[in-house]
Amino acid sequence: MNNIHFFNRINTGKKFSRKLRINNKFPAIIYGKKMKEIPIIINNSEIININFKNFFSKKFKLINEKNEIFKVKIIDIQYHPYKTTKIYHIDFLFI
Repeated sequence: MNNIHFFNRINTGKKFSRKLRINNKFPAIIYGKKMKEIPIIINNSEIININFKNFFSKKFKLINEKNEIFKVKIIDIQYHPYKTTKIYHIDFLFI
């Protein structure tokens, strides 16, 4: 199981997301049946080393700055339209 470190995100919107991407980070979200959505920020360096082959069936551990652990799996990944190695957003499902 791969570990990914993240930070909680307070701001949202297109302008804030652009600033994140310029700084080599991107927005993501964690959601599940019995929990409120958690908007988060992930560094690109955390994701680059992960092998995305069959990533929809893989499970991940998301760890925040307070060392809280969320076991999740990826539901959706949005990429840049023509820079296919640049991630725009990831949706995680809490399991």
